[in-house]
Order: sequence, then structure tokens, then C-alpha cells
Amino acid sequence: MRPQPGKTSKLILIAALITVLAASLAAVLIRFGSEHSQNPVLLTAAKGLNSYEISVDFDPTAGMLYCNQSIVYINRTDKDITHLYFHLYPNAYKYEDKAVFPQEDMHRAYPSGFSSGYLELEEVTVNGSGCPYTIGGYSENLLMLVLDDSLAPGESTVIGMKYRVKLPHCLGRFGYGDHTYKAANWYPIACVYDKNGWNLDRYYPIGDPFYSEAANYHVTIRAPGEYIIAATGDILSRREKDGIATWTIKALAVRDFAWVTSDRFKVLSRKVGKTMVHSYYFSSNGDKALDYGASAIEVFNDAFGEYPYKQFSIVEADFYIGGMEYPNLVMIDHSLYAQGALKWLELIIAHETAHQWWYGLVGNNQIRDAWLDEGLTEYSTVLYYGLRYGREKEDQMYREEIAMGKYRYIQELARSEPDIDQTIHKAAYEFPDWYVYDALVYGKGAVMFHGIRKRIGDEKFFEVLKKYHEKYRFTNADKDDLISLINSVTGRDWEEYFNKWLYDSN
Repeated sequence: MRPQPGKTSKLILIAALITVLAASLAAVLIRFGSEHSQNPVLLTAAKGLNSYEISVDFDPTAGMLYCNQSIVYINRTDKDITHLYFHLYPNAYKYEDKAVFPQEDMHRAYPSGFSSGYLELEEVTVNGSGCPYTIGGYSENLLMLVLDDSLAPGESTVIGMKYRVKLPHCLGRFGYGDHTYKAANWYPIACVYDKNGWNLDRYYPIGDPFYSEAANYHVTIRAPGEYIIAATGDILSRREKDGIATWTIKALAVRDFAWVTSDRFKVLSRKVGKTMVHSYYFSSNGDKALDYGASAIEVFNDAFGEYPYKQFSIVEADFYIGGMEYPNLVMIDHSLYAQGALKWLELIIAHETAHQWWYGLVGNNQIRDAWLDEGLTEYSTVLYYGLRYGREKEDQMYREEIAMGKYRYIQELARSEPDIDQTIHKAAYEFPDWYVYDALVYGKGAVMFHGIRKRIGDEKFFEVLKKYHEKYRFTNADKDDLISLINSVTGRDWEEYFNKWLYDSN
């Protein structure tokens, strides 16, 4: 912010008051955070996971992050590893002609014109020594390290990185707007090695192009004192000196780490079970957002199994795409906080909160198996309305949002375009646009889950969801895992049912 002529003294006073407010809010958040650093479920899950330690200096004027990172990488495969790969997601924002948004959305993503974002590596070490590396991929979005010695199964190595990140002026997941800075998918994160080998997909413009493993994080962020930080994990401390606040944050067994910051945030909080739910907002209706998020946590605790983390944050952000899930944190489009948009605010918050289970706890390959988290999350959103307001409301929401909404869209499109591929189970880049992706992955996917519920009944359906969460939390699941579990609970084989829905192109 550039001071206006003649208002310097008033702005200094306001800045001082904001700094005091930031410190008092942080003290409250730290008190909540200090209560849950010893959660036994998370401590057990955290054993044997990769660990990230990241130190960040945040410069809001330049829109820059100056970072030092250390990763303890464990070879959890059954093969020797000679190379390691990391996603450099910020570089997906580097070039206008390789943008992560559909062309028709560019004016919404970049309201002031294209703005470049990137990650620039300065140094890479392995066990303290220099390491040869290569940056490649569609938009220099992949980092490959060549290890001097192969890493045997169970062995670990320590990778050091020094880098800087430029945040673009962008209203997508990553960047900044008039009110908030969004550090999402912002640091080098290890690519997943699974039964198919290394997963090196780029940042596609359709869907959520992410696939990661649960890991432990210890993050230190230095920022001007007037900025409040909402983040994945627990805020352990905030110390301020000479106008710079140092935030220390710890997150165990999460599959990503995101943070959003603003010098305008107000915070409301409510405890639900063992979880403190926070609403970070800068406009109005922050109390409504808190109510929707807290109610969703309560509903899903009962329906799916207890949320093991001790904090969950709903964050109003400069974000034009509705909502986006990250561990312990969801970003919500600030336009939904308007009085006339509260219906959609509740819908989006319920959906993103369900993602805390289906993506956050039970992970999957969101590029290849998007229906597995999105279809189930969309149907879980319908369940939220039934479990909170009653079956009549649930039936209404299913009819309006799914049956007569997304699913009807693809049926009508198929009448005008008979050759359109209605297959659900395909990679994100195989969908022609967001509308078809939404109708199939979310809409048809939800209809598929509704169908299985009708066939097996509520008791077994919710048993499936609870066992799916319990068995696969903190790991990644796939189609076969889900079908095998349903078969086990019901004593019947449902593979043909799922194959019909997932692979039928008509």
C-alpha cells in the first residue's frame, strides 16, 4: 500500500494498531495450537514420513518469498532409487502461453493483465554436498536430482534447497489480489513414486493436478508485523522484533502445506470436538462461514470418523474459482461472502470441508482418479445437508445440484453431441473443458455413489465410508481399494457396477 499525501501520521497510527491486533489474534491462535502438538494419532502417522523444514522471508511489497528448505527424504519403495524428482509448481505460472487457466478465464485470473510467477533455485545439496540437477518439464516445472549413491529401500537422505518464489498478481490458487497473498503449491514437493513409477504430471488447466504423499512440516515464516497468517498445521509461536513477526508452524502427517496472509484479516473461532475451527475474513459474514465450517466438521466427524487435526481454517481469499482444499485450510472466493450469496457460501464450504477427509486424509491421484475424491466429496456435500437439516433438504439438494444440475447438463449435451465421451475414469487432461469435467467427475460421480447407497442401504454405506477413512487415512487409495472394501462390507462383488459407471462412454 502506498500512503496518500498528507496522511502519513494517521497511517503510522493505524499500522501500529493493526500490529497490536495481529499480535493479540496470534496469541489466541497459539493458545489453540499449543494444545494439540501431542495428538497420538498424528504422532503415530508421522513416523516414517518425509519431513520438510522450510524457512521463509515474506516481502509483500515485492510479492517475494525467500526460502531455505531441508527435506529428509525416505525411500519408502521396494527398489533402489538413483534419481529424485520434485514438482516446481510456481513455474507453471511463468509463461502466459502455458497458463494454468482456460483461455476464457484469463481475464478473471489476471484482472490487471498477465503477471508472471515462478520459483528460482539458487542452490541444491544432498547430505551437505553439491548435487547435479536438471530442471525440465512443460514449463520448467520439474526438478530432477542425480544421487551420488543409490538410495536403498528404507534409507534416507537430506536434501537442502535455497530458492526464491515470485507470487503473481493472480486470483487463482497461487498469487495475490487486493486483500490476500496465497502461498499454495509454492515450494518444491517430492513427486510420488508408486506402482506405476514416478508421477511427473504437469500443472494442467483442468481439475486439481496434484498428487502427493503425507509428510511432516516445520515452517518458519517472517512477515511484517501487521500480517495475520492462516496456515496448514499448528501455530506454535509468534515473536515480533523491529516490526517483523516470526511465525513458527508445525504440521504432522499432511499431504501439502499452504498458507494465506493478509493485513486485513479478522478471526472468529469455535471448538468442535477436539478441533478448533477458525474463520479468517476481511469483508462480512465471517460468522456465517464459521458456522458452516464448524457444522460440517461436526457432521463429518460422525459420518466418516473423527478429524485428527486440532485446527481447521476457512479463509476468505482473492480467489475466483469458488473454493480450494488444502490440509487444515480451505480458500473461499470472497464474492461468496456477499449477503446474497450465502447459499453458495455454505455449499462451497461444506464441499471443501468434506475434502479434508477425501483428499486430505484419504489421498488419491487427482489427475488419474479425480472422481475418487471429487465424486465422493460432491456426494458428501449432499450428505451434509441431510445430516444437518434432514432428509427432505438432502433430497432437494441432490435433485437441484446433482440430478437436475450437473448430471442433467451432461445428458443434455450428449443429446446435442452424441459422440461426446461420458467416461468418468480418465485423466484430467482428457476432458475437453471444465464444464464437462464438472458434470462427469462431480455430477455423474455423485450419482454413482448415490446409486451404491440405494443398493446397499444407509447402514452399510456409512460403514463403508468409515472403514475407507480408517483403513486408508494418511495414505493414497485407488479404485480397486474402494471396490474391494465395498465388496468386503457387503459380501457382494461391485466391480461390474463401478465399471459401468466409470468406463461407459454413453
